[in-house]
Amino acid sequence: MLLALIAPLLAVFWRGLAESAAGVGIWQELLDLFGRQSVRASIRFSLGQAAVSAALSVLIALPGGYLLSHISFPGRRAIQGITLLPFVLPSLVIVLAVISMYGRSGLLNTLLGSSASTIYSPFGIILAHVLFNISVALRMLADGWQAVDEQLCEASSSLGESFFRRLWRLDIPLLMPAILSSFTAIFLYCLMSFGIVLVFGGLQYSTMEVRIYQEMFQQLNLPGASLLAFLQLAIAGCCVLLLQFGIPHRVRRKGGLLQLRSWRSRRRLTRWLTVFYWTAVGMIFFSPLATLIIRAFRPGGEWSLAAFAALLGDGRLGRRNLFAIIQSTLPEVLATSIGIALLSSLLAVSSAWLLARIVRGQRIPWLDSLLMLPLAISGVTLSLGLRLLLDGILPPLLVIALSQAIMSFPLAFRILRTSMDNYRSNYIEAAQSVGAGRFFRLWSLDVPLLAQGL
Repeated sequence: MLLALIAPLLAVFWRGLAESAAGVGIWQELLDLFGRQSVRASIRFSLGQAAVSAALSVLIALPGGYLLSHISFPGRRAIQGITLLPFVLPSLVIVLAVISMYGRSGLLNTLLGSSASTIYSPFGIILAHVLFNISVALRMLADGWQAVDEQLCEASSSLGESFFRRLWRLDIPLLMPAILSSFTAIFLYCLMSFGIVLVFGGLQYSTMEVRIYQEMFQQLNLPGASLLAFLQLAIAGCCVLLLQFGIPHRVRRKGGLLQLRSWRSRRRLTRWLTVFYWTAVGMIFFSPLATLIIRAFRPGGEWSLAAFAALLGDGRLGRRNLFAIIQSTLPEVLATSIGIALLSSLLAVSSAWLLARIVRGQRIPWLDSLLMLPLAISGVTLSLGLRLLLDGILPPLLVIALSQAIMSFPLAFRILRTSMDNYRSNYIEAAQSVGAGRFFRLWSLDVPLLAQGL
């Protein structure tokens, strides 16, 4: 898997350097690239929008993380599941949802009777990024709140400190590892964002990711694209190293799991603030997804199932032919999507399981950092490298599946390594003592015991 990751990067950089050497030279190419005002603006905007998006995500999620970790309010489990929904959706669906709600002909303008639209700007990019990443911040901060030792909170209360004083002097310092981790992770996601920036930013507000794509496929400037990819890789690599080594491990609780307070035991003001917070978050960030669903049932402004009938029929919806637009039929789209997803999952999970089995019970910090590298790789750069290496050798669908498997490998490895570390070694010893073979142990022990992680 590491070879599959490093080889495409080397292909991009080597090809770019070779073309630079054959042309004006590497240093002159570097000076020409960063001498362009548009390139410098893209770098500044990349860092700025990622920082603002990450900061807003963390600030908005702080109260939510507290509520999820401290109060057993009605609908808590449902909210935990719903907040994960935007993160697992494709970025294009998030784009369509934001346009459906906040676009010129979106629901908000329809209700207000106006036609204003500000989403095709940095505002739209940041709004979509926060919507996409708020679930990450909520989960990481909720875990961080649960790690704060309750005995310290009780000692603070016994000394007469108010809630806000304890929050500032005790909770926030102890929560800082979770705050920094969530900020850095979201910053990395936003730095690598492509589809959202391309739609809402266009040429005026392009990031390094979009600029790499433009330099390669529009300007046909592979040396410039390689230099920008190297710069982005260096920035993202620093973020990954910060996540691994620069942020201290969170404080572990001494007294077990945090006991959630019952909803009725909380003061009325606390209950009203809880309802207000989740209502506001739902209205601002999750109403776009609801609006997208509603519009699917209102083609042409009237309630009907015509859009679904068109997908299941001949594809004709009014004057449009949906299959001519997407250049495929619905069965072909579903088969391609599910096929790529299954193949990518098989490649990522099988390689992650094999490595987790090899390193079970061992702590190898440098290996953990190395296996986090896919998080620091631009999707555009990886795709470009795989295209340079495998174009004409493997079918395009297999190359796509390979790129998806590489990008998802860190997540699969972390999950399976945790499951494998909880795998008791005496099970293996008992199976070996009765002469069980390797494949028998695989199907009778590994698969059942690792079923949840797999």
